[in-house]
Amino acid sequence: MQHTFFKYHPSIWKVTGLLLLLFVLPASAIREHKTEIDSLNRILSEHPSPCRSIPVLSRLAKLHEQKPEQVVYLKEQIKEAEKIDSIQAVYAALSEISVYYYNMKNGSDSLTYWVQQIDSITHKRNEYPDVLFRAKSLYCQDLLWNGNYEESMNRITDLYQLAVEKKQNYGLMRCSECLGQIYQAIRRDSDAVVAFQDGLDRLEQLGGDEETKLRLISYQIESNLRTDAYEKTAGMLAAYKELIDKLKELNTTHNSLYMVDREYWLLYSFYTDLYLQENKLDKAKEALDMATRFEGSEFVEGDYACRVYLSVKSRYYAQSGDLSSALYHIDKLLEQERLPEVLQLKADILKKQGKQDEILALYDEIDTYNTKRSNEMFLRQVNQLRTLHDINFEIALKEKIKNNQKQIRQERYQLLFFISLIIILIIILYILYIYIRRTQRLKNDLLQEKNTLLKSKEKLILETMRADEASHMKSSFIADMSHEIRTPLNAIAGFSELLIDEATESKEKKEYSAIIQNNTDLMLTLVNDVLDLSKMKTGDMSFNLQKVPLAECCQKALDSIRQSVPEEVALTFNPAPEQIIIKTDAMRLQQLLTNLLANAIKFTEKGEINLAYSLEVDRKQVRITVTDTGTGVPPEIQEEIFKRFKNQDGSRAGTGLGLPICYYIAEHLSGPGKIFLDTSYTAGARFVFIHPCETDVPVI
Repeated sequence: MQHTFFKYHPSIWKVTGLLLLLFVLPASAIREHKTEIDSLNRILSEHPSPCRSIPVLSRLAKLHEQKPEQVVYLKEQIKEAEKIDSIQAVYAALSEISVYYYNMKNGSDSLTYWVQQIDSITHKRNEYPDVLFRAKSLYCQDLLWNGNYEESMNRITDLYQLAVEKKQNYGLMRCSECLGQIYQAIRRDSDAVVAFQDGLDRLEQLGGDEETKLRLISYQIESNLRTDAYEKTAGMLAAYKELIDKLKELNTTHNSLYMVDREYWLLYSFYTDLYLQENKLDKAKEALDMATRFEGSEFVEGDYACRVYLSVKSRYYAQSGDLSSALYHIDKLLEQERLPEVLQLKADILKKQGKQDEILALYDEIDTYNTKRSNEMFLRQVNQLRTLHDINFEIALKEKIKNNQKQIRQERYQLLFFISLIIILIIILYILYIYIRRTQRLKNDLLQEKNTLLKSKEKLILETMRADEASHMKSSFIADMSHEIRTPLNAIAGFSELLIDEATESKEKKEYSAIIQNNTDLMLTLVNDVLDLSKMKTGDMSFNLQKVPLAECCQKALDSIRQSVPEEVALTFNPAPEQIIIKTDAMRLQQLLTNLLANAIKFTEKGEINLAYSLEVDRKQVRITVTDTGTGVPPEIQEEIFKRFKNQDGSRAGTGLGLPICYYIAEHLSGPGKIFLDTSYTAGARFVFIHPCETDVPVI
């Protein structure tokens, strides 16, 4: 049975490219590497010199392989390297960024951008470093995985010629690898084996790294399996295992981070495939059992190793006669991607079961896939032909332009006289234009200066009006304060004399004492309001936020004004059924509620004054209301009710400071606009204050 490992398919090749990054954190080393990351970040927080920060950033990028943080650290490395003109550090960071976007899903556009950046930098410096060939070979591979075989071949051929011209051995190695992958994609596996061997030979000359060697050998094994070169494949598998064993030893002795379990999984899957082709089911079973021990060692979801494992496992069950198990694993493979080779394998198994209808459906799907692929290839070829046609047309056009230039050159002398006249006319027109423009500019400057003066005058008049209004308000406030203070002082002085009069009875003394106490409280309130106003202006009013029960604050506010409530007015309290805890300044909240209640008492002669609160629908805020049945607020002053010195009724006692102080406290406890007058309530006045709850309020 013809076998496949799906590596030619674009999405799978992308996953295979991840073999460049064989680093993951072993479970036993997670804590150690987290400690290392924290330690390195502490070094960066000290703002070290570029010479010290560059290796730290490089290590942090490696510890965050294929994570967004990797690009952040690499970009920072580039900035630090540019400070000391360390081009090698810049190249190293750019190389890793290109690998990051190559391995990232939907990263083709970003990869193209960074390849252009690398090409631009190296072109300016007239250099051909390894990073240039690495990035461009990744770009060619990306074209291949996206199905653009022709463009990929053209670009890698140009890159190969550049590497030969510049004698860049690393570039030749990268080009050989990419050429081998292209040959694999178009099923020229014999040529692919030669290309990969050339890459291995050049890697040996470079003193190459183990990861690249591991990758190239795995490519060779796949192509050899497809060419039925069993003996050669067995030798490569032995070399592959020897290299994996070596990396495993390095993990133990040098605390390296090679992902050897995944490679063992792939190795024994390859062995299973080899034995299946040789029809050695016993050995295939042993190899498959070994592979099963490493099942789940994917590098990423949909890893190439997992697909190889599922493929050989389904083929093993098919050859051993367990068709149900074979179909089960084929379906798991098809869940990841429906490729023609997998569909053909399923069709072969269904053929043994005689399920003709399902086989026909699979063949239709295979035909549709191949037709679509052929059409896409045809469109790319048409686009390339169109590009060639455009280039030829451009060459012909240039030739025609060249001939026309000769004719123009002959006629040029005839035009010199007319051009000279035109130039003289242009000079004259330019002088006139300069003169007119200068005149217009002077005129505009005068108009602008006039407008500026008018605006300054209007602004001065407006400021004068505001100053007069403020002066009037302050004078009115001082007059009101004088009257408000004089009234309780007169009462205190008069009743104090009566209190000490021996003719005054004991009952009357108690009544006079209450009057004196009431007027003393009134005058103290006035003084406190003035002091709070001063603190508001200077910003010195302090707020101490603590978690307190809302009901307790409301009750204290009610107790503080209860004795001032007229006899014909009922003071009521409607708390919410839930126990509500808020984070607030209890003293300031009580001051706000007391001022609102005192304001209600001032304008309510009979009826009811109600304090209530309830949770909002979102249970994140609580609504506190003070409602009265008094005279209400006239519509013409509703918008200005919270302004300073604004007294609703001049005949009523008060300085107009209570509501502005409430507004200031509300702004600091909840934010602007959280206290307002409910204009929809017409039976008196209703003030609403919205206060946030710190957390969801528990329901009792």
